[in-house]
Amino acid sequence: MAKRTFSTLEAFLIFLLVIMTVITVALLTLLFVTSGTIENHKDSGNHWFSTTLGSTTTQPPPITQTPNFPSFRNFSGYYIGVGRADCTGQVSDINLMGYGKNGQNARGLLTRLFSRAFILADPDGSNRMAFVSVELCMISQRLRLEVLKRLESKYGSLYRRDNVILSAIHTHSGPAGFFQYTLYILASEGFSNRTFQYIVSGIMKSIDIAHTNLKPGKIFINKGNVANVQINRSPSSYLLNPQSERARYSSNTDKEMLVLKLVDLNGEDLGLISWFAIHPVSMNNSNHFVNSDNMGYAAYLFEQEKNKGYLPGQGPFVAGFASSNLGDVSPNILGPHCVNTGESCDNDKSTCPNGGPSMCMASGPGQDMFESTHIIGRIIYQKAKELYASASQEVTGPVLAAHQWVNMTDVSVQLNATHTVKTCKPALGYSFAAGTIDGVSGLNITQGERKEYGMCAPRFRGLQASVF
Repeated sequence: MAKRTFSTLEAFLIFLLVIMTVITVALLTLLFVTSGTIENHKDSGNHWFSTTLGSTTTQPPPITQTPNFPSFRNFSGYYIGVGRADCTGQVSDINLMGYGKNGQNARGLLTRLFSRAFILADPDGSNRMAFVSVELCMISQRLRLEVLKRLESKYGSLYRRDNVILSAIHTHSGPAGFFQYTLYILASEGFSNRTFQYIVSGIMKSIDIAHTNLKPGKIFINKGNVANVQINRSPSSYLLNPQSERARYSSNTDKEMLVLKLVDLNGEDLGLISWFAIHPVSMNNSNHFVNSDNMGYAAYLFEQEKNKGYLPGQGPFVAGFASSNLGDVSPNILGPHCVNTGESCDNDKSTCPNGGPSMCMASGPGQDMFESTHIIGRIIYQKAKELYASASQEVTGPVLAAHQWVNMTDVSVQLNATHTVKTCKPALGYSFAAGTIDGVSGLNITQGERKEYGMCAPRFRGLQASVF
């Protein structure tokens, strides 16, 4: 058998893999040597309250029983608690997470980031759940495990992995450095324990406030379509879906907004949870300010409307604008154009004749990204306000929550009437790192590339939205 030779690109990728492995081992070793375990950190970077579990101070016993509410035992509705806390953390000397662009570091603050918690419980306290919407790009497993550990330490078995949901709004203008995976550690230029502690403390504080503020109330649901705020940023990829599937939908994006209206038994406003499919990337990859983008601006507008006389981030009403099936849904509704010539680059590879992919960038409806963020955020806020005001269908039934682990390396997929295949261990085709029309990654990689390295590499760029 003839000896196989590697192409220049293959040899470079193999070399890069070896270097990444060596750097990762070094970074992890340095992390655990210098910062120690999370339980024994000395300085969390947060001065709201102490979260050190290993101190000599006597810890209060865990709260394992449902709080007593003797005045309200047989009412129709739910116990509802809402809470909000700052989780901004570092606003300089930290990478921004989302675009994966080298050198996109934070240089200041545009808007503070918040964690918003909503706790719902049955009237008898038998079942409950906590939903937390956090103004970050993503929630890491390491982040979730630390929050669950602190919840168990404080509340016993009241809040667990099966009834606590942590959801990021997916802003691409929040801090990086809090993931445990090699790829993210490299992209973030390391793990930031200071950022990690800020975020965990903010999430915990929002849950604590919601828990303390539990009161009897009612929930109403409403939904409606939002127009003129989104496009599919990869329509050619969408067309690879079977016609039978595409025929089920009227559009290549989900335009429906779902709103939950939370009020007390007197009808006084407590909070709102809204789910809508849109990428918070009105702020493009030239941005260097920490901010919560369009969804955060919608939350700001709603809370300022309800919390008259309070400063931003204060007041009893909490508005959570949470992410949903945002995938390839972009707020940059004017579409992709070559920034050097103005011509359209709405093609399979999102590339320009002069300058390539780096010159192809989608833009929003405003004169710049700041105005576009305000325009898109305001339309989302106005629709949520309309749906909130007209919500009349009451939510009834027990509070239920579930958590399930799925082994995605062993899932059967029916290709057609005669062929069934199974998934295997995950791998990334290098086109995932191309970025999108909302901002390329800065690497010399083109969208839509189908060449694979490894049997399980994804063939099309449909997975990239989960990374960028």
